[in-house]
Order: sequence, then C-alpha cells, then structure tokens
Amino acid sequence: MTDAPFSILLDASRVADHVPDRTPVLDLPPGFGAVEAADALESLFVTDRELHEVALGVGGEIVGVTTRTYLDSLGRAVLRSLGDGDGATLPGESLRYEILRYRCSTCGAEERRIHVDERSAPVCPNGHGALEPTP
Repeated sequence: MTDAPFSILLDASRVADHVPDRTPVLDLPPGFGAVEAADALESLFVTDRELHEVALGVGGEIVGVTTRTYLDSLGRAVLRSLGDGDGATLPGESLRYEILRYRCSTCGAEERRIHVDERSAPVCPNGHGALEPTP
C-alpha cells in the first residue's frame, strides 16, 4: 500500500518499518481519505493527552508514523494575534469520531480505531489473541 494520500500527516523522521512494539496504532478502515485521517488523529491527540506518537494503519497495514509535535508544527504556518481563533474548530472532544481503545493484557500492545468491524476485530500483533477494550 502506498502512503501517498497520507504523506502530509506522516512524520518523516519516523520509519514505519521500525515501529516499536509499544507504539499505539490508529487503524483506519480502507478507503479513508487524508482529511478524515487528519480529523481522526486530531480527535485521538485531543482525547489522549499522554499520547505523543502513533502508527497510522489503514485496513490493518501500517502506512507510517506521526507525532503530536509534527502535527502541531503543521498548524504553525499562520501567524495569529492575541484573541484570534482558528475559526474552524471548537474546543473539546470531536463530535465526529469517538476513538476506541484496545490493549493486549499480556504484552500491552495498543491499537486505536474509529470503528470495529466484527470480521476484523483487533488482535495482538505479537500473537496473544484478541485485544481487550479499554476506557
């Protein structure tokens, strides 16, 4: 799979082929576009303040890695004055996506999704079986 549609969202300093085992994955459904992926990543980083890096997957295949710092830097191109808002978003959690969190009880591997299809429930990448939902 090519990462071309998502290249703007991926941190080039991180290599997708060498994602550490403990790096959470945000797995998106096939056919997802870059704009929708950006919205989902924004929701993830807003709702999980402790998260600083995430592997981006589409249909179970990792396409790259992004970081909070890298995505924040994308929004710094426009200079703003005191009191200026971005005019695009309201503070708080996204009303568009709810991030579902899953974790392996054996090794701690994590995966995030915006939906779960019963035919492709999240499983541990280390072979420990189904991942368990976490709050």
